[in-house]
Amino acid sequence: MQFNIIGIISIVLVFLLFSGIVYLFVRKGSNSSGKTRENDEKEQEEIVNKNLSKLERLKEENKKLNSEIFFLEEKNRKLKLKVKELKETILSLEEQKEQLAQSEKKLKQLRVQKEETLAMVAHDIKNPASTIKNFVDLLESYDLNAQEQQEVLKGLLETSSRILNLADEFSTIVAQEQVEISIKKKKNNLNDVVEEIVQTNKIKADSKDISLLLKKSLALPIVEFDENKIKEVVDNFVSNAVKYSPKNATVNVTTQFDDKYAIVEVNDNGFGLTQDEIIHAFEKGVTLSTKPTGGESSSGLGLWIAKKIVEEHNGKVWVKSKKGIGSTFGFKLPLEM
Repeated sequence: MQFNIIGIISIVLVFLLFSGIVYLFVRKGSNSSGKTRENDEKEQEEIVNKNLSKLERLKEENKKLNSEIFFLEEKNRKLKLKVKELKETILSLEEQKEQLAQSEKKLKQLRVQKEETLAMVAHDIKNPASTIKNFVDLLESYDLNAQEQQEVLKGLLETSSRILNLADEFSTIVAQEQVEISIKKKKNNLNDVVEEIVQTNKIKADSKDISLLLKKSLALPIVEFDENKIKEVVDNFVSNAVKYSPKNATVNVTTQFDDKYAIVEVNDNGFGLTQDEIIHAFEKGVTLSTKPTGGESSSGLGLWIAKKIVEEHNGKVWVKSKKGIGSTFGFKLPLEM
């Protein structure tokens, strides 16, 4: 019985000891788990705080970046406006530059045209002035009858009128900055113009023993042209033929027409032209290899002027020649349709 009580007490003590150990163990484990959770919570809280801090910093940085972006966008907008203004300024300057270039080009053209026109008028004064001299020489050198004297005086009057007209034209060009040929067309008898020029050149032709003959078409229609200007053309062709023909030569002047044009040709049996001279005959300043047979001067402007005048009348000029045989210079003016 005693044994049993002792055994039961031993068992109870063992149980209590075991229970205490278990309790201590469980409590210890429970305390350890609580500390772990607490540590985890603290770590999580620290992480959250760190993330919040980072978020705040990011927000602040983002705010600064947005401010900088706005500043840069505003600056970029102003730069674009500035670039646009510069482009407009450059475009305006380029337009002004182009206008200045055009003005300079126009001024150069006007200066050249004016110089050419003045040269034309000065040249055209030369031929009638020479004709007047020939008339005066004729009066002094020959014993003329009354009719011949009357013809010479008539020639002097007509030639003087041409010089006065040319002088007026010269003055107009200088005073009014006129730079183009002034063409005043009206209906005229081309035969009368050609005959007058042939008569005024007969004196020079006779002094060189050159036969100057006129063959005109009596049915030649009335043509619309500037009388003074076409006289210059005819005078240039006829006086050149006389100027470059040798003694005892023949110069034939003819008028004719076709369906569209009235035609004037001046033919001589003088020295003729080379092929190269034919090509360049109507160019400005061209001088021929053949020299005037009476010591006359030559400016190289006459044929160029004649071409310009005829073309202003919508006509054409030409030359046919062969070296050593002679030349034919001609022009044609359109008939009224």
